[in-house]
Amino acid sequence: MEYKAYGKTDVGKVRSNNEDAIFVTEKEGVFLVSDGMGGHKAGEIASEMSRDIISAALLEIKTSQNLENSIREAFLKANQQVRDKSTESKDFQGMGCTCITLMLREQNFFLAHVGDSRVYLFRRGELKQMTRDHSYVEELFIRGLISEEEKKDHPYKNQITRYIGCSQKLEVDITSGPVWNGDVFLMCTDGLSEMVPQNTIKEIFLKSNDVKTTVETLVDEALKNGGKDNVSAVAVQITSKKTSFFKKYLGW
Repeated sequence: MEYKAYGKTDVGKVRSNNEDAIFVTEKEGVFLVSDGMGGHKAGEIASEMSRDIISAALLEIKTSQNLENSIREAFLKANQQVRDKSTESKDFQGMGCTCITLMLREQNFFLAHVGDSRVYLFRRGELKQMTRDHSYVEELFIRGLISEEEKKDHPYKNQITRYIGCSQKLEVDITSGPVWNGDVFLMCTDGLSEMVPQNTIKEIFLKSNDVKTTVETLVDEALKNGGKDNVSAVAVQITSKKTSFFKKYLGW
């Protein structure tokens, strides 16, 4: 499988420090976006710790055997170490972060996430949100208590229910599936998804010719619309994948 990838993070126009962290590889097929939270610089530390711990663990995985279990264990390891760090100082109390990862293995993708950072898939001209926010407002929406429109300005829209560091037992959502040639995965923090509507994201994908242009344009759009939070995005485009003799010539 061959791919092109590009990532960018920006402090935004309001905050003084960047609590987001990203990880992009050239050949190993591992990508990560994290968004920290907590006072002082605790959020920044939590996101950087999680990035380093999880990416290192995922890079050690050699095959797809028990891959989902290995991904989950990486998240749990980061969760425990962030929780341990939070007990070292009052400045670190309540520290945590969202985290999303993408792994490419044997013509398949594997997504894992906790929190409200998102993954979108742009496939054959259509954009689909691949993750569901772990937030109080999203739970209200799932239960039919509020509408899609009411989600946008809800007073608790930034209250997330699941993140690294939140509790001893962390539930990680993991999904997987086959990749198609031309697929583009977009991983982003809420500093982008809150500032750039999904229909605008789609329009940018339709106009862009490469992942770098896509990411640069999306980040610029978020800043132009206010840049109220840190803004981070990673785009990964599948440029080719191996096709077996049987599928290519016999249609199996």
